[in-house]
Amino acid sequence: MTMVDDNLLISVAKLYYVEGLSQQEIADRISVSRPTVSNLLKRCKEEGIVEIRIKETNSLLYVLQQELKTVFGLKNAVVVSSGPDESRTIEDTGRAASELLALSLRDGLTIGISWGVTTYSAINCLNAAPTFKGITVVQLVGAFGAINPSYDGFELVRTLAQKLNGSYSTIQAPGVVRSVEAKEHFLKEPNIAQAIEKARKADVAILSVSPDDPEFSSLVKAGFIHREESEEIRRKGAVGHSCGIHFDIEGRVLSTALNDRVVGITADDLRKIPDVILAACGAVKADAILGALRSGIFNYLATDEAAALRILSLVKKDLTNKK
Repeated sequence: MTMVDDNLLISVAKLYYVEGLSQQEIADRISVSRPTVSNLLKRCKEEGIVEIRIKETNSLLYVLQQELKTVFGLKNAVVVSSGPDESRTIEDTGRAASELLALSLRDGLTIGISWGVTTYSAINCLNAAPTFKGITVVQLVGAFGAINPSYDGFELVRTLAQKLNGSYSTIQAPGVVRSVEAKEHFLKEPNIAQAIEKARKADVAILSVSPDDPEFSSLVKAGFIHREESEEIRRKGAVGHSCGIHFDIEGRVLSTALNDRVVGITADDLRKIPDVILAACGAVKADAILGALRSGIFNYLATDEAAALRILSLVKKDLTNKK
């Protein structure tokens, strides 16, 4: 190998491992294909330019991951570092969720998604070559009318399907409608009914969770409900919602009119999906994440250190109070 090759390998390794660029970003920067970058990174390891040492047993993140898995019976959990830059923490959490999703990819897979900034980040970070066949991406809950593209389930479904060279199915309806009667009207539409039926057959799903505090509620930010509605459901014990479904800190789905107005699959439907990834971060979301983990819907988790510490602190506090 020539000196030029060594310099190129070192440059690529620094861009990937130090600066945190994706393989595609590196490919664009040095004007090569993404598979070429992947091969260069592989050679970095083979030539000893990059040495990866894992000291998991001494890592706080590793300890948190193991404790979360044990406490909530999760198949896997990934905890990323928390930093002062919230957007970076969300991106890191999304990347961790995308890596969990990538482990499940196979031919003929049906992937269900909702909407939200962390789900958006996970899909954006997914770095999967379109070599799989017959993958279908399905929308789990309506999203028509969302103000922010980050919450637009239609766009997320299309983006993920394109990345995986697959097909997609959308629910052509708002996530939350004004009345149960309006919901029933939408459900009578054959295309919507068929889309929801496809959603029920998902093999894996990736979802975010949001607090019911109106200051942080994704439903309020997306324009689906008013602040007053968010305040009202919070007074009834709700701590968060995922896929438009509201639950309390014990994971119980609330019997409320707001839950009855969601156009999408139900909590029972979600519990029947074999693998469901929860992607959420931030201490402000700790109560919502805790309620979600107790709901019996999720068996994978991608979160950050601040949220993990707060969640486990709440669990230990509950155990102490029950003694």
